[in-house]
Amino acid sequence: MIQSIGQYNIPNINNTGFMAATKPVMQPASSFVPVYPFLPSQVNTIQTNNQLNTKLTSNEDIEKYNAITKALATSQNEKTSPIDGVLRQKKLDALLKNGTLLNRNSNDSTSVLDNLYKAVSTPRAADMDGAKIAGQIIDTLYNPAVITQRFGDVPAQAQIFIGDKQGTYEANNVNTEGSGTCVAASVEFHMANKHPAEFARWAESLTSPKISVEKDVNLSALSPNTMNAIWLLREFGVQPKEFNFYKAKLDLKPDENAIVRAQIQDNYWDQGERSIVDVMIQSTLMQLGSQQSYNSLTDIRGGKFNSNPQGLIEFEKTFIESIVENNERTSIVYQNVDNDQNLLGWNCDLSTIQKHITDTIDSGEDVIIGYVLTAKECNEPANNPNKIVNGHEITIVDYKKDITGKLTFVCNDTDDDKPHYVEYPADYLLPKIHHAGYPVQIVEDTQKGILKTA
Repeated sequence: MIQSIGQYNIPNINNTGFMAATKPVMQPASSFVPVYPFLPSQVNTIQTNNQLNTKLTSNEDIEKYNAITKALATSQNEKTSPIDGVLRQKKLDALLKNGTLLNRNSNDSTSVLDNLYKAVSTPRAADMDGAKIAGQIIDTLYNPAVITQRFGDVPAQAQIFIGDKQGTYEANNVNTEGSGTCVAASVEFHMANKHPAEFARWAESLTSPKISVEKDVNLSALSPNTMNAIWLLREFGVQPKEFNFYKAKLDLKPDENAIVRAQIQDNYWDQGERSIVDVMIQSTLMQLGSQQSYNSLTDIRGGKFNSNPQGLIEFEKTFIESIVENNERTSIVYQNVDNDQNLLGWNCDLSTIQKHITDTIDSGEDVIIGYVLTAKECNEPANNPNKIVNGHEITIVDYKKDITGKLTFVCNDTDDDKPHYVEYPADYLLPKIHHAGYPVQIVEDTQKGILKTA
């Protein structure tokens, strides 16, 4: 029976520690294929009314559009994207033509346009440039695959932003370029890929002076049992602003050091590093998933559910997915792993895993998976070649079949330094999948009751 997040037996969570800072390399030489992201018109078309709006018709929207274009055109540094050299105006026009700009699939029904306008017309936290924030939102929605989890270096001159924390955090702890934020970055990618207006809303609100974002959540999104849902909010340290037995209004915040990281990226960003928007969204998701224990300066977390000081386990991942989606999610654990982190086998046949994934893709969703690699697969010496030595989270965004029926998954990886998708043959990827997150209804409709969940 598929279980919701609110029904998990917490003490028996299988914590394999996938979210290590060093991710495994998974590039089969004969099958690794770079795939450039689909145009936004192909992936960012989910609307609450299933209708694309591609024309500015109201005077208010026209005024907002003109204000955004003026802010970008008159900015010394933000007229052209530093990521790919493409004019931001060209990207903005593309987002209008494919329906993304006027998309309103956000928690408060504001559009991408509304939130871009707020970014350029109202103050930003720490006096950051609103045109830069708007430009980063545009870059991401134009190509969600640019989202990265890579922190980047902290130059000596950036120590000023660390301020009185400098004595607390040694340089080698702060100056970490990799990160354990693959879960948070994957959820951020999902928002940009499937809910562009909600992504823009988060980006605008988290970079505003309040440095937080409000979220209305149905308690049924966390568990069918109201008391379980309330228990979850309490255990994750989430204090609702408003609350009844059906809904809760949450005020989600990053950790206190996120703005320091954002200031460093504002002033010393290098190609391939996280944007300001990446920093603020990922830090908020990490803080939420780690029971309010994350530190953006060191990428270290505490909390009660994970003994690993970095990353998030799949139970925590399911919680943040449920909050972001405002819809009940389930995490299915496909592999049997013993207490010594040895892979013993699978809880079902690989064809069932494949069907869960393809059914979810067919429904218009994507699938965030946690995969693992064993010592044998990494060519590392070990007493047991099936010992899990590393793992990572990526997102399956699509699949395709060749003329022989061979299935290939199209995936996004936030830690591969590539602003495009990659492909993995299904028969290569499926055995490596430890867990995957789904809307509950989809997996319940796909061969009920044959899988063991966490």
